[in-house]
Amino acid sequence: MKALKVTGIVILLLVLGFLSIGFFSPKQVYKAETNIKKPVNEVFQLFNDHKRISEWIPEVKSFEIIRETPDLVGSTYKMMIENEGKLMELNETLTSYKKDEMVKMEFKAGWMNKTNQFTFTKTEDGTQILANYTVQGNNPFAKSLFAFFTSMFRDMDSKNLNQFKQFAEKQNVQIDTLINNSSIN
Repeated sequence: MKALKVTGIVILLLVLGFLSIGFFSPKQVYKAETNIKKPVNEVFQLFNDHKRISEWIPEVKSFEIIRETPDLVGSTYKMMIENEGKLMELNETLTSYKKDEMVKMEFKAGWMNKTNQFTFTKTEDGTQILANYTVQGNNPFAKSLFAFFTSMFRDMDSKNLNQFKQFAEKQNVQIDTLINNSSIN
């Protein structure tokens, strides 16, 4: 009986210790950046082209517009993502949008809430994208669990950003950009 009591206390302490991790570190914050040898307007347009997202994030199996507002802020979308052979629904809300400058979105999926903010800056060679990510569980267990998976989230988001860089740099110059920027008289 005493061994059972000690085992129960040890298990309780381990569970409380695990849950306290989420209490003291409820969200995980990290950054990534990349430089793309294309003009800001092209990079921004490609990055926000929902019809082409699966070309640089192959895990995206579908992208559905739920509601789109005129200024895009508050627009909602549903994505189906393949994760380890299973489809997962990801709901996205666009929370901030400044054309050719910045886009911020919030995602909800299962136990996870995630915020991604991308800032686009003109450089001598093209465009710099600075990405700020926040991942948070929406229950005490998930908050604690995600504290152990920060490096996995960071690696996944860095991979996606690098895949976007490769995708964007392979694209041909867009005709409408050439026409709008030329001075035909």
